[in-house]
Amino acid sequence: MDRSFNCTHIVVTVGVVLLGVVAIAPTNAVWTAAMLDPPVIGTLDLERVFNDIDRRNQAEGDLEAKLQPYRTQADDLRTEAKRLREDLDMLAPGTRKYGHAQKQLTQVALDYRAMIEFIQLKLDAALADARRELFEQIIEATTTYAQANGIDFIITDDSTLPIQNGTDNQIVQQLALRRVVYANDAYDVTDGLIAWMNAP
Repeated sequence: MDRSFNCTHIVVTVGVVLLGVVAIAPTNAVWTAAMLDPPVIGTLDLERVFNDIDRRNQAEGDLEAKLQPYRTQADDLRTEAKRLREDLDMLAPGTRKYGHAQKQLTQVALDYRAMIEFIQLKLDAALADARRELFEQIIEATTTYAQANGIDFIITDDSTLPIQNGTDNQIVQQLALRRVVYANDAYDVTDGLIAWMNAP
């Protein structure tokens, strides 16, 4: 028997087997994925969750408690400015007492304005921290809620949000941020999650 023929036959046979393996592998992979159960999906009105959970009221109360000392200082400065204004109105313009009272009033007014700006900065920073912490709590609660109820995905439903008036670029930006075009209300889990988070 011709040895060169045997070698050629072996090479061809091995090549056919390898091609068969390569061809079968993707088919098996697709078949395995097809065997998974369809995912259970829920939708969520994130804005309503933010507004209706009890933790928001608690966060607002904590924020107000932090800002109250600064608000008290601002109120004191406003009261002092009012008193100085009344004193100034009782003095004759051009006198030394009038000039002294006017300088005091100007300084108190500047201090009051600076305090108001400081409070606004503190408020903005505190609101940002509170909103971030609240969002993290919502994400944690949503994860627990989904796992407890056999839900695979919970997505934010922004399909009902109105498009705000604006320039063409602003409209395009709003459209680009949209993630959901339509969602069946039967899959909405907003009420269930709010009740879950508000439960004692």
